[in-house]
Amino acid sequence: MNITQAPLAYQATVGIVVAFLLYLILFLTGYIQFDVSSLLTFYAFSVYTVSLAAVLGGVLLGMFIATRTLSTQGFTPFEVSMLRLRDDIISLQKEVKIIIKHLEKEHEKDSE
Repeated sequence: MNITQAPLAYQATVGIVVAFLLYLILFLTGYIQFDVSSLLTFYAFSVYTVSLAAVLGGVLLGMFIATRTLSTQGFTPFEVSMLRLRDDIISLQKEVKIIIKHLEKEHEKDSE
C-alpha cells in the first residue's frame, strides 16, 4: 500500500505517534533535559490523553455491545443477503457437478 493513498487522518496519527516515540527515545537517552514543571505538565498531558482515549473507547465499545444485544432481529439485511448468496453458490456448484458428470458420460459414449 502506498502511504500517499492512506487517509490524511491516518497519516497524521502515524506521524504524531512516530514523533512522540522519537521524543520519548531522546528523553530516555538524555538528549532532552526537563525541569520539574515541564515533567509535571508532560505527565498531566499524558494522563489526560490516555483518559480521553479510554473514555472514548469505552463509549464506542458500549455502543457496539448495546447495539448487538438490543437488536431484536436475527440477522441484518446484509447478513441475510450474504446467506442467500452462499445458498446460490452451493446450488450452482451442484449444477456444475451434474453438468460435468453428464459431459463425462457423453465423452465416454463418443470414445466407444
